[in-house]
Amino acid sequence: MANDYTGRIWKITTAGTTPFGTLNIKIKGGTWSGDVAGKTFTITDVAGRVYSWTYPADGSAVNFQELGWLSGPIAFGGNFTVEVNLFLGTK
Repeated sequence: MANDYTGRIWKITTAGTTPFGTLNIKIKGGTWSGDVAGKTFTITDVAGRVYSWTYPADGSAVNFQELGWLSGPIAFGGNFTVEVNLFLGTK
């Protein structure tokens, strides 16, 4: 399944880069659940900001706090195997 960038919740299922060029995006938070312990998910923006998470051994969901404005294009990486949801903000 390809990444879904429609709407206010992005559904990230594969590593890759956003198709929006230099568009700045505000990430208000997100969730990642149902993956395997030790899997990783990263977000990197063109300004060099890197955010990285590792899925916990106890299997509890990972909830992302607000990251603020990121400069595009934004790259998603890691070896995650399930959908990660990112919540977008406007202000």
